[in-house]
Amino acid sequence: MELKLIYPRWGSAHIAWPEFLNKLKTNGYHGVEAHLPLLKKEKKGILTELKDFDLQFIGQHYETKEVNFEKHKESLKRQLYNLADSEPLFINSHTGMDFFSFSQNVELIELARLIEEETGITIAHETHRSRFCFAPHICLTYLKELPFLKLTADFAHWTCVAESLLENQEEAVRKALDSTLHIHARVGSSQSSQVIDPRDKMYHKELNQFKKWWGYMMKRALEKNQSFLTVMPEHGPQPYSVCQPYTTDPLVDQWEVNQFIKTELVKDWAAMSYTSLTIK
Repeated sequence: MELKLIYPRWGSAHIAWPEFLNKLKTNGYHGVEAHLPLLKKEKKGILTELKDFDLQFIGQHYETKEVNFEKHKESLKRQLYNLADSEPLFINSHTGMDFFSFSQNVELIELARLIEEETGITIAHETHRSRFCFAPHICLTYLKELPFLKLTADFAHWTCVAESLLENQEEAVRKALDSTLHIHARVGSSQSSQVIDPRDKMYHKELNQFKKWWGYMMKRALEKNQSFLTVMPEHGPQPYSVCQPYTTDPLVDQWEVNQFIKTELVKDWAAMSYTSLTIK
């Protein structure tokens, strides 16, 4: 089984694609997660660069935020087809809205499922604030109703929403862990969706808790005999990153923090006593 290390385009859009991709390739990443423009020429250019560097691609959808449900549905459909057309490894989608009704969000999830079946491209739904699965107890309802749901697990959003490390939501957390396809590895806290610096001993408790969740996801992937598991260190730029007062200068470097997260993940992965384990 292979651990595929992915890096987000988020926070590096100011870097030209060739320079960015070369940096990922040099540092042992297998691919990038990013959205794609709707314009065919621009999209083709990005996909060509990825192919030139022999890097894999996870399509990211986050653009759809229409308040009107019918417009929202059409936008979601257009964005998902646009990503599926590029034949990514799979699609990670910010799906629905927290203020839509349960039935409306189910309709959007079912739309994604139809697109998945039609195109053959897997679609996972991210546990993200403002979306249908913005909190663990809410996501649990969907997971029980729609057992086919696959999640991109970003529990940093959940700890912030719940103002806890989810100690009292064991059923919801375990169900989400068992439904995880893709890991967004960012350390959050009860007061933020991203701690200032997970290397700081101040956040020892939070880092250890998130590492336990990530470790469980890795073990479940092994138990399911998956051929690979994708994991993406995802500490982000401003406004997730705290800046120096009166400036836009971040207190810590995004790349350096994500390299720390990557090292922790690879170390924990390699320490697992499974003979089938390989890190390529």
